[in-house]
Amino acid sequence: MWLVPKDTTGRTARHPIPDSLKQGLIRWYTGKGSEADHRASVSLVVTARENHKWIACDCRPANDPPALLSPAYLSFQETYYLRRLTSRPQHKRNCPFYMPQAPQRLRETTKDALYEVNPPKGLFLAHQKAPEKLAQKPLDTDPDDRSRGVAIPRLARLLWQLVEAAQTNVIRALPPSGRAEHSISAEMARLRKASHDFQIAPGIALSDHIYTTAIDFEKKRTHARLRAAAETWPEDYAPQAFLLLEANEISSSEIVTGLGTIEIRNRIQHTGIIRAEVQPPFLVLAVVGEHSKREGYRALRAYAQPVLSGNEFIPTDREDDRSLLRTLQATQSMLHSGGIKLAIKKLVFDIQTKQGSVRPDFMLAFHDTETGAEGYAAVQVLRSHDPNYLQLRQLEYERLIAAWPTISLALEHFDANLIAEEIASILEQRKGGGDA
Repeated sequence: MWLVPKDTTGRTARHPIPDSLKQGLIRWYTGKGSEADHRASVSLVVTARENHKWIACDCRPANDPPALLSPAYLSFQETYYLRRLTSRPQHKRNCPFYMPQAPQRLRETTKDALYEVNPPKGLFLAHQKAPEKLAQKPLDTDPDDRSRGVAIPRLARLLWQLVEAAQTNVIRALPPSGRAEHSISAEMARLRKASHDFQIAPGIALSDHIYTTAIDFEKKRTHARLRAAAETWPEDYAPQAFLLLEANEISSSEIVTGLGTIEIRNRIQHTGIIRAEVQPPFLVLAVVGEHSKREGYRALRAYAQPVLSGNEFIPTDREDDRSLLRTLQATQSMLHSGGIKLAIKKLVFDIQTKQGSVRPDFMLAFHDTETGAEGYAAVQVLRSHDPNYLQLRQLEYERLIAAWPTISLALEHFDANLIAEEIASILEQRKGGGDA
């Protein structure tokens, strides 16, 4: 068994792992080791991770490329683990590190529309103190949960929670005269104001450690303030700060902004729907913390959320979300000329109703300034004609219609005039004393 440079085949630049350490790692991983084996295994994994090494296994024939293990860290499980690199050669079946391929991981598809998205619990934190634990191999009797539901990173939920608090996911009603004014500074100001309502740790306000330009990080101001705050930081919590940035480009590990580029230690996370299909801009939340004394404070992880535009931070999950929002804005202008105010909200979390949790594509609020009639409507967009998908959306529609008037339209029929007519009809029923 060897330590080898990451992102290689594992056949060169090998550093042998002493046999005693290898055997201790095997004993711990298979559930037969002592606490001394555990400490030695953690030390090996930390050393490999901090020096950008993978572990090459010697279970395969000497002339074959080796099976590889990547030392990894699960922040909110507070443990290190050995991640199999499934695109590389497999371990031999009799190898202690062999595991069968995971079941296909579920993601949001056109056939999976009703999974729940709820706000994160607890403090506004995304980094915990580095653990001194190494996960063991699951027992054969343990359930294989690798095919769990849609995996939503905690940073995503935190970002959405902040967006919800700041109401930057709302297109407000148009002013009585003139055009609506939008700017990146106004959007960031709303988010900074909302940050006062959250704590990173007991007694530590998010507003004291959130930065909205790359310059603060590049000039090390983020690091200096965090280092000073760490002296009085609550003992059980890891000091951390957050970068909240509007990005015009992201790569696997870089955030590109108009004021500089930030490198992220780990791969940037993004919406489970294929990011390549969604163009910039992005609103990015990154956590800055210390994973090891050797590296010091770094931007450790980040989540990139596509948004409507660089000065309108409405979350968009798909490229067509932007055209849908522009259509709703056209509806807004159309109704405004007839004395009807319209506000539009892109939901980021589920709404609880008597029939169950729902998350329509959009919620509309409208007010007729002449008659005083007002109301709400849910908007459901049907993006597929797949029977299973339509069955799920029908269940969603039944929950929605029991709570609000609901406008359900196929993507190809999403039209500003049609939506305006639906809203006018709802208002007319309101004036007539209907139940809509």
